[in-house]
Amino acid sequence: MPARISTRTPARMSAVIGYAFYLLWAALHVQAGNAVARLGRAQHHSMIQARLYQDAWTLYFAAGLIAVFSVLAVVREWQSAYWLVLGIAFVTDVSFILFVLVPHYMPLWPGLQGPLAWAGGLLFTTAGLVMSPRRGR
Repeated sequence: MPARISTRTPARMSAVIGYAFYLLWAALHVQAGNAVARLGRAQHHSMIQARLYQDAWTLYFAAGLIAVFSVLAVVREWQSAYWLVLGIAFVTDVSFILFVLVPHYMPLWPGLQGPLAWAGGLLFTTAGLVMSPRRGR
């Protein structure tokens, strides 16, 4: 069994804070999925309703994956989760920024809550990865 990194190292603390930000990101995206599903229910049976439900599903799925990978990263010290959560959050939030926030279809606040949680997660998990003595394994 490999030696575990002390829970009090700066690298570990930074990673835990970062993954807490990603859990916040996941919670915000569940709320967003609920809002999109509510919007879909307001539509008549049509392609628009189907696409809204598909978007809600995508938000729920991304939030679920981020939450599971974040917990695994903390509990099992799974460093591959760094790239997985980064990729999922990147794909999800960059499209939101480009297609919703930039054209001003939503106000910047609360629209920036998800991207700010992503930025916090990225900042702290990157610091934790860089400071980790097991980096590269």
